[in-house]
Amino acid sequence: MNRKQNQINRAYIGEGDEVNLSHSIFGERCCEEFKEIDKHEIIVKICEILGPDPSNLHLAEEIVDVMKFDIARYVIHHEYCPRNSVRSQLLLWLDSKINPDNAEKLSNFMDKYLK
Repeated sequence: MNRKQNQINRAYIGEGDEVNLSHSIFGERCCEEFKEIDKHEIIVKICEILGPDPSNLHLAEEIVDVMKFDIARYVIHHEYCPRNSVRSQLLLWLDSKINPDNAEKLSNFMDKYLK
């Protein structure tokens, strides 16, 4: 597949364009509400897969909470990164969320030996 075909199904993003939601035109409460709406939509999709049992709602919430960083890391590494660049800061942040003990060990190592 050539590069032009690869870019057809996505919006234009210029070099250096970054989005920072904390500088949004919406207030903090509104951004928090958007976050909860997005999370709820994911939970509903998981419930559709799990079935109509009401207890699946709680199970779907647990799945989201446990898997969200792993899924984000997978999507960024394997769906997005092969064709696009991503900031190393994001990848390190995701790794620290997935493996907090490793992040603390790395931080301690860097403080001890690289400063």
